[in-house]
Amino acid sequence: MQSLLQNGEKITPKQWKAEIQSLQSEYDSIGKEQTKTATELAYAEVISYNKKNLERELQNESRQHNRQQGRPKRREEEI
Repeated sequence: MQSLLQNGEKITPKQWKAEIQSLQSEYDSIGKEQTKTATELAYAEVISYNKKNLERELQNESRQHNRQQGRPKRREEEI
């Protein structure tokens, strides 16, 4: 299509329709790929958030466990 325009040739309605159809097919294909990529990105973001949240929860549990182990020792030292 661009070669016709560069050469100064006129484009017939059939050529326009064929070009539009070709571009529409390409657009649909790109749209599907874009949707797939956006979905995969959303999955990755959720996984990243869940990983950070799990790490935070494990740290909190570890701190709480360490506190509970440390308290009886202090009480024993006071007695």
